[in-house]
Amino acid sequence: MSKVWPDRTARDVMRTDVVTISETASLADAVQALIDNRITGMPVTDEAGRLIGVLSIRDVLDHLSEAHSISGPSVGTFYAAGPSDDTEDWDLNGIEVDEEDSATVADLMTAQIHAVAVATPLADIAAAMVE
Repeated sequence: MSKVWPDRTARDVMRTDVVTISETASLADAVQALIDNRITGMPVTDEAGRLIGVLSIRDVLDHLSEAHSISGPSVGTFYAAGPSDDTEDWDLNGIEVDEEDSATVADLMTAQIHAVAVATPLADIAAAMVE
């Protein structure tokens, strides 16, 4: 029997096959990783493999629009861990990175991380997200 909502925890819904990227990766490499994996964001790790931030397609588009005065697709401020129907309509292949753009993932990532223990009830996670 599957667990009902009040009994479910982060462990019940989390993914373990997460695509990550190094803080030293180039913007072009980050865009290619997003395209190749059909994801809207990914955790950023340091040399030791520790989580230090998150890079989202929104971070990339914000940078490109500021640095190059361009407009890109309208994207929500969320992170989707895997392929979803929401990404089907985005032409991520249309994102062009100027060869002269020296930005790295560390320059663009969001360093504020919100994490929970695997035993955290989903109700508590939902309340924290609303807050």
